Amino acid sequence: MFRLLLMLAVMSSGGVRKPPSDPTYFVILGTPDQFSSEFPPRSPESARQLGFGIVLFTLSTPVADLRCQVVAALNTSQKTGYPLLIHLDDWNFSPPSSDPNWVEWTGFPQPGEKHGPLVKRRWLNWGQWTDTGPPPDYESPTFKAFMRKQIEDGVVKPLAARLRQWRKEARAYLFAGLVVGWESGYYTMSSIPHPRPVSGKETFNNSEVVTTGYAALTHLGYTAKRLANEAKAEGITEQTLFRRLMIKVVHNYTEFLCRVCVRGGIPRNRIYTHYTPSSTVMSPAQIASDGRLLPVSTAVNPYSRPGYTMTHGWMNPDKVVSEIHKSGRRKWGAVEMEIVPGANTERACLEQFNWLASHGAMVLCLYGWGEPKGQMFAVRSTGAPAAIKRWLSAPLIAPGK
Repeated sequence: MFRLLLMLAVMSSGGVRKPPSDPTYFVILGTPDQFSSEFPPRSPESARQLGFGIVLFTLSTPVADLRCQVVAALNTSQKTGYPLLIHLDDWNFSPPSSDPNWVEWTGFPQPGEKHGPLVKRRWLNWGQWTDTGPPPDYESPTFKAFMRKQIEDGVVKPLAARLRQWRKEARAYLFAGLVVGWESGYYTMSSIPHPRPVSGKETFNNSEVVTTGYAALTHLGYTAKRLANEAKAEGITEQTLFRRLMIKVVHNYTEFLCRVCVRGGIPRNRIYTHYTPSSTVMSPAQIASDGRLLPVSTAVNPYSRPGYTMTHGWMNPDKVVSEIHKSGRRKWGAVEMEIVPGANTERACLEQFNWLASHGAMVLCLYGWGEPKGQMFAVRSTGAPAAIKRWLSAPLIAPGK
């Protein structure tokens, strides 16, 4: 009996260390085989973990395929010992559609019409232009029911089941988180970009200079007349009121998705939103014309930690953290980072990683690991790999210090 009590005392005093309940994760977007030769998995009790991340194209992938991708990634995490971070696309790569109950509109319906003009497609520029299906209507009951099923059946159920298993086995640290969103916003194209975008055989045309959100606002009871009257009563422009309403629409859509995940069994401290905080460095005119440049506070909801793209030069980090703290949060996620020229030395990368972790970022997710040398966001030819090794081996810096 004495020996048993002694053993228990040793275990409780640190003789056998348990995995921390809330580690800080450095995540490389890609699969472990791309970086395992350089970075072996960390021990379970490490306060700083190295994981891998995957992106799920939630809007365009069948439920069965989503489930297979999630299970495969969980199996890889369990087999290799690298924690897993899952990113969900919430609006970027939607499938082609001409269903007015699904897609966004570019104006309110005219008298006698059931819907406004439909958006035919969306243009994206992430290093190069590509065109995708039209952006969805966030307030559409049809679309929201579709997304609920996609996330519940394709992602949350297999993930929650594996989490229950991992908790019993003291391996819950293998789940780094679920990122619900991908620079969430609403679609605008306020002017024709120069040079004119080309994607394959498709070329941007003049009719595609649009602002969307009219379908969502119609679902909320707005008409052209109501929007004009409310703007006049407040002494603001219709554009200002429109933007304020759409910020709320986007926020509520993200919160809806996060709520689905929490109710399905995913802990809220492992769920992150994903917004760009570039509004902290843009002019008022740029902010007013771009549906992605939303306030930092838009990322905050009761069902998740706020998450942001934290690439050097693309935002003001002090303003971002200040706004996070004003919202009452201390822990958040740098759910996307790129290594860019001018901040790509080992020292600069390490300073960036340390700053983020010391200011409350519980996840640091690095994009561009698989990009070949010479590409805009290529990582492996920069000082980032050496900085990652140094960051992982350093003592954890308490947030706020």
